[in-house]
Amino acid sequence: MVQAYKMREVLVCEQVAEEINKNEGTDYYAIASQTDFPDVLLKSRSGQCQPREAEVVSTPSDFTIRHDNKNVRKFERELRLALQDLKLLGYNISVYWSEPAIRFGVETALIRSLAALINANASASSYLFLRGVEIYKQSPELSQIVHYVRIFPVPYPKLEVHSASMWWAPRDGRWIEEAVICKLKKYGDGSLTQNLVLVIDGLSHVDSEQIAAFRDNNPPEKIPFAELWVVTMGRAYRLKSRTP
Repeated sequence: MVQAYKMREVLVCEQVAEEINKNEGTDYYAIASQTDFPDVLLKSRSGQCQPREAEVVSTPSDFTIRHDNKNVRKFERELRLALQDLKLLGYNISVYWSEPAIRFGVETALIRSLAALINANASASSYLFLRGVEIYKQSPELSQIVHYVRIFPVPYPKLEVHSASMWWAPRDGRWIEEAVICKLKKYGDGSLTQNLVLVIDGLSHVDSEQIAAFRDNNPPEKIPFAELWVVTMGRAYRLKSRTP
């Protein structure tokens, strides 16, 4: 069974392959590598183009907003189970966790206390938004791990639990730079990276302003990879082309 993170790596490299094919008239497609290095292979359907090895790295590096944050997924799972134990169904619950909670974790007992607070405030007929000050009045301890809770009734017997996020993206290219540095720390600046395609998975966190700022401060000849790409909001952007 292909793991979810590997499927994600192939997906972003497929978007890179499509852009390469469009610009270079090639016929690449992405396939998961069967070894630890590289992550993905770009192969030619016709066999007329040389394979390209690609490594994928996620950005931003800020642990609180990474899509693969394990604490957040754990909170959602434990809260869903605690609410189900309380027989609460027919709601869409969205929680905005505090940064310390996301970074350092939360005891299961506190998650169960949060479930009890949600259950006590939920209404089958109206939308409810519990702000930090309201949470504090009911439980000062919970206000340290949760900034707000949105409780929204839905017309079907299902329980949905999500985590909200509120953050501001930087206006410079630091997240892209951090992603490049992450791979350089692993593989070094040498022969291993000279033929490597580095693909940065920016999700929806990287925008055109960050890309422009990175380009302004990082000329292609200073980038120690054969190619550099950022995939963000469903599109691949080339930051360094392969030298003919």
